[in-house]
Amino acid sequence: MKINIQIPSINNENKIIANISCVELGASSTVEVDFENLLPFVSSDNMDAVDLFLLSTFVYGIDRFIDRHSFSVDGWSRKLEVKFPVYNLSKWNGLNVKMEELLSFLTGDYWRISFYKNKLNIPLIKKPHGLKSIFKQVNLFSGGLDSLIGAIDFLTDTSTEKLLVISHFDPHISARKEQNYLRSKLIERYSDKFNFVPSVSVSLSISNIEKEKTFRSRSFLFIGIAVLVANYNKIPIMVPENGTVSLNFPLSSSRRSACSTRTTHPSFLNQTNELLALLNFDTTLNNIYDLKTKGEMVKECKDLPFLKTIVAASNSCGKRGHRANWTLKNKDHCGVCMPCIYRQAALQTFADGTEYGNSIKKKFTGRNNQTPFLLSKQGQDFGACLDFLRKPLTNDEIRNELLVNGINNLEKLDRYVELVNRTRVELCNWIKKEGDPFIKKKAGLK
Repeated sequence: MKINIQIPSINNENKIIANISCVELGASSTVEVDFENLLPFVSSDNMDAVDLFLLSTFVYGIDRFIDRHSFSVDGWSRKLEVKFPVYNLSKWNGLNVKMEELLSFLTGDYWRISFYKNKLNIPLIKKPHGLKSIFKQVNLFSGGLDSLIGAIDFLTDTSTEKLLVISHFDPHISARKEQNYLRSKLIERYSDKFNFVPSVSVSLSISNIEKEKTFRSRSFLFIGIAVLVANYNKIPIMVPENGTVSLNFPLSSSRRSACSTRTTHPSFLNQTNELLALLNFDTTLNNIYDLKTKGEMVKECKDLPFLKTIVAASNSCGKRGHRANWTLKNKDHCGVCMPCIYRQAALQTFADGTEYGNSIKKKFTGRNNQTPFLLSKQGQDFGACLDFLRKPLTNDEIRNELLVNGINNLEKLDRYVELVNRTRVELCNWIKKEGDPFIKKKAGLK
């Protein structure tokens, strides 16, 4: 289906508004970007980065605009034909195939991309004093546990180097509360070394059709923000994410390929770095945790005592907006999605204070609390996890699955296999500790 993007406008509050539509569906929507806090990084030398950022916001909006369940061609993938507005038309015209490959790998859709001239006039302002410092690195900071550890490790491990973090929030799935609180604690502890760009709001503010509920393109939006800031300062970008989640090894054959999230997959980051090189940017992406489990990230945190004091304020839940069948609806973690499961397994060695809306020991769910939990949509992640742990896997089987799921760095392949094995051990140890006899049996544990 063909998606139209009008040339965006900017209002007196420095909010960029872009109207998107699909004639075939008779549908329209509006992407709203709070650009105020990114204006300091707009310059004539950084317009290609502005292009990449705006493109990432449009991709995020389109991803949320078209519901997969209703409009996929195979139950998951959508065919999306889009013409993006850019300033440097001659440069981007040669990158359409690269962009199609990158976005197809990330979202699991069939993208067909072209470009036209963007005529939006963005005002230039002076850079705020606090952002004139020389920073060593830009970190993605989501409000989650991994990004918190990434910031702590950098700030603890260096004596004088300064860190700048960037964040995004969508008012409809906001993690802004966690981001603000954790940043305040980092400022208290590392005031002379830590600074941040206020969290950037990007959302699909208006839509006349049901929105898509997955967020496969969110990492590209994070990267778009980071590149705009980092390229201006000519510094690298850190994407702090544990290797287990980055690989996202399929728990079952039905979760392969497009159905498997690839937000920080090594191949996606490599493809993005190739794009940045083609654009001649002065920044690159890196993830130094790509060979660590989440538990290893926690255990090896450079200031574990400090982490323990604030870890409960971080948020890892992937389904915090779906509270209808939670046992405790006032909590911030569902407790049974895979991000929550990995979090609990990672933090099993100490009482972290996180409260969960559901327990893995939950027996029934649903409107009348009569649906067996493991047979419900709510329990499908945990059920798949138990099946994954029960099934014995050889190193060759893991290696082949990693190749099918997009790993192309053969030099690291055996180390990724070891990572999957250590992840299984980490999860099994947690279930041995927290599971009841029924759950342990389902996981193949005594």
